[in-house]
Amino acid sequence: MGFIDNLKDFRKYSNQYLAAFTGTLLMLSVAASYGWTSPTLPRLLADDSPLPLTPDESSWVVSILVLTSIAGPVLSAWLIDKFGRKLTLLLAVLPSIVGWILIGVGESVAVLFVSRALSGISYGMAYSSMPLYLGEIASDRIRGSIGTLLTVMAKTGILLEYAIGPYVGYTTLAWISIAFPVTFFALFLWLPESPYYLLGKQQTEQAEQNLRWLRRASDVRTELAMMQAAVERSKHNRGTFRDLLNRGNRRSLIIIMGLGALQQLCGSQAVIAYSQQIFDQVNIGLKAHESSIIMAVIQLVTAALSSSIVDRVGRRPLLLFSTVGCAIGTFIVGLYFFLDQQEVDLDGIGWIPLVVIMLYIVCYTIGLATVPFAILGEIFPANVKAVAAALYTMFAGSVGFGVSKLYQLISDEAGTYVSFWIFAAFSAGFVVFVFALVPETKGKPLDQILIEMHTATCRNINCFRQRKHSKHQDHSSVDSVP
Repeated sequence: MGFIDNLKDFRKYSNQYLAAFTGTLLMLSVAASYGWTSPTLPRLLADDSPLPLTPDESSWVVSILVLTSIAGPVLSAWLIDKFGRKLTLLLAVLPSIVGWILIGVGESVAVLFVSRALSGISYGMAYSSMPLYLGEIASDRIRGSIGTLLTVMAKTGILLEYAIGPYVGYTTLAWISIAFPVTFFALFLWLPESPYYLLGKQQTEQAEQNLRWLRRASDVRTELAMMQAAVERSKHNRGTFRDLLNRGNRRSLIIIMGLGALQQLCGSQAVIAYSQQIFDQVNIGLKAHESSIIMAVIQLVTAALSSSIVDRVGRRPLLLFSTVGCAIGTFIVGLYFFLDQQEVDLDGIGWIPLVVIMLYIVCYTIGLATVPFAILGEIFPANVKAVAAALYTMFAGSVGFGVSKLYQLISDEAGTYVSFWIFAAFSAGFVVFVFALVPETKGKPLDQILIEMHTATCRNINCFRQRKHSKHQDHSSVDSVP
């Protein structure tokens, strides 16, 4: 019976998964741009480079994408409520397509920088828009798993670059990679717009039609009425930055900004972008690009696992496990590089940093890489979600730019171990932040989450423990508290 029940559930939610899968092909595309540096930078820094780079220029190749990703949310915040979630996501992929074309035809470092800048705009637009779309099309029961699907697809994009990059030419990789954003654009054209957005534009019939398709149900009047009520309440607020600073939203903003900083300061982006160069420093039997591919496979498998358990285990336990694991992992890797710099004989234990980095990736991916995006779609009222997502992406991008740029400088000047110990210190500090402030939202309707975030008596983590209540109807309302 368990298998039959699961099959029925899959059929019930299959259209939502289809829409989410097709939409998150965008995440695969933009993440491929980020993962591109790992197999490509060693080639560009080599003596026979097709486009010679200095070490400083190589660090800019990584960090420019992160820097310009800050501009993406600015565009998304304006587009997403004016023209819709769907059109914004379609527009988001266009700079990425142009970026790959420039790599394919460009013959100068300046053109490469422009390409990376355009890819960064797509990166920022995608990460600030996609959580909102996924949160609005998903039913309560699968909202967490659908929200984390964007990370699964992002890790797939990184894996593809790691797996293909070492075996094809510099320009060939660009022409292969352009297939990812083109495929997304061609398929997503046929997917539905968010019913919530359509209700906000008084397109009730189209909203009902889209909701029926998403829910695979002929009668969605109850849920549509709840969504319509949410729209009406949200109209009382303008959805500006000032609205984020009221009591409940301010608390939500602190939570999501903290998680955005933690995602970057735990060292994840440096490990992903510079993985092949990091593994070059480790004395193991595998080639550096082979180790990177293994790491990317582990990332993907773990992201898929997180997607399947986030609605069972909960958000807080995964985040706590992830943050503690990142702190321990980066400390041990830093210790290895410290002993290596002190010329301690490490023969025979070169496998330790490889194994620890793999475990670090597991810890990071199962929580920090996935859960913040699910939380982002849950703890803000609908009228400020776009602004909150934009601020989150801009802030995380700013911190990520600093990490990406300074990692190379600190590692070259002071040693790789210093960079990893800095990551360990930040991760350890954020354990307290996660424990004290991050709520548990597993299985709760969005209405209930928002009420708890805005209730004066609900100021500690105990109020976010799952309450036992009668089984409620499975619906997906994107609400704003009165």
